Amino acid sequence: MSIRALPRIFISGADMAAPFEIPRAEFDKLHNVLRLRSGARIGVLPNDGSFWECELDGRYAKPLEKHLPNTEPSLHITIAQALPKGDKLDDVVRACTELGVSHFIVFPSDRSIVKWEDRKLNDKMRRLESLSKEAAETAFRTKIPLVEYRQTLADVMREPNLIALSESEKEFKQLSTSNLEPLTLAVGPEGGWSPREVELLKPYAVTLGPRVLRTEHAGFAAAAKLLI
Repeated sequence: MSIRALPRIFISGADMAAPFEIPRAEFDKLHNVLRLRSGARIGVLPNDGSFWECELDGRYAKPLEKHLPNTEPSLHITIAQALPKGDKLDDVVRACTELGVSHFIVFPSDRSIVKWEDRKLNDKMRRLESLSKEAAETAFRTKIPLVEYRQTLADVMREPNLIALSESEKEFKQLSTSNLEPLTLAVGPEGGWSPREVELLKPYAVTLGPRVLRTEHAGFAAAAKLLI
């Protein structure tokens, strides 16, 4: 069986030198959801770029063979997404993780309708981290994208090689694949950037073309142009 077809789980930092116990949540997924039993082959991803073919032995995984699949993109892309409404952020993280985005930053912008309360911030971030992990497993990635929160656009603008996606097709240059440095793609909320933010971001602004994309689609479209 191809290793791409194996059920796979991330266990960050797992010591693959000897059989090890599978964390409860991951074991429940293998045992109760996928109905796997002892003797089944699984893939374990230590989140270091490697893939280990293992044999399930009760609650333990026995490492059999190490693989180094080339599934991580050479271009490191960060999506800095202004907070959108509803579950759109879930869609951004899932889709862009599967595409190959390496890092997510979420932040409130001037026109963000959603405001995250401090007391709920950790829970919301844990959910996004879980979504990113699940999407990375699905996409046969070997590293889980980092998910972080920033308080302001000013904090985002400190990220390296910032590119701000703009709705204008006249004023700004189009997004190019020529610059293969680590990139940070900033995406505005449903209402777009405010006039204040437009002025701040003007030196970094690019457009995806003449059509206006939804906030949950813009980052994916830009990353797809650069990664595929």
